[in-house]
Amino acid sequence: MAKIEIYGKTYNLKSSSGEISVEEAAAYVDAKMHELAEARKKTPSMDLAVLAALNIAQELLELQKEAGAHNQDQEEKIGRLIDTLENELQGIDY
Repeated sequence: MAKIEIYGKTYNLKSSSGEISVEEAAAYVDAKMHELAEARKKTPSMDLAVLAALNIAQELLELQKEAGAHNQDQEEKIGRLIDTLENELQGIDY
């Protein structure tokens, strides 16, 4: 059980993720909410939470899209290398 604080409110949570700690994730969400609160004075905390969630979701989707494009580029390069190797191997007499 982790005791975390986000935007002044304490939560007791259990996390199943092993790569990122719940404390690390909470600190990120807390920072996003404080960043939005600075830019949007007098915005209710629930609205800040929704805006923070949208911003974080957008960041995630952008990263996923970039990673997908990178993976596709790598797959295309590997395919070209395999084709080149196969062509070269065909020209070799055994």
